[in-house]
Amino acid sequence: MNPYTLTLLRHGDIDHQGRLIGHTDLPLTERGAADMAASWQRIVRHAPVTSMATSPLLRCREFAVQQALACGVPLQVAPLLAECHFGAWENRPLADIAATTPDWQTLLARGLLTPEGGESFAAFRTRVLTGFADWLQQARGSHRVLVSHGGVINVLLAELLGTDFNVARLMAVQRGGFAQLSMLEGHPAYLTRLEAPDHGSH
Repeated sequence: MNPYTLTLLRHGDIDHQGRLIGHTDLPLTERGAADMAASWQRIVRHAPVTSMATSPLLRCREFAVQQALACGVPLQVAPLLAECHFGAWENRPLADIAATTPDWQTLLARGLLTPEGGESFAAFRTRVLTGFADWLQQARGSHRVLVSHGGVINVLLAELLGTDFNVARLMAVQRGGFAQLSMLEGHPAYLTRLEAPDHGSH
């Protein structure tokens, strides 16, 4: 198998109003869309995109469909690559969650905490890795782009780089930013770029 570039593009800003948003289907803000468009220009300058996948949630899907049509590349809408479902915590103010459970993100990622009615971290990780493997079986070409969420991207970075999820979280792909990896089957992935959105370009 030939080496290829994998780009993990995180959706831009949404009007979350300080709430925890997982499966809630919010659209991008104007700035969020502009940040993604600016990042996209840098992504396609690196190499023409040959294959795409996206979370089905609006904040990812609308942009991905638009770019796939413009570039004429195949796009898979992958429900398994949606953000984590936070159950009873969905739409709760982050400040409230932090006040009652200060280290909630670390606890969740270690499997020590699952919000009521929500997805356990183990279930989320399994879902994401399954969805990613399914897409890669169909994806072709030298530059494959996934448009998804912070949690999904952290799961993939941890898996591909052979590190812990809580270490991958420190890499912090910002909303509207992206990570790029050099991929070759049977070899470790290499992180080649980690870029924040370029607010100055719009």
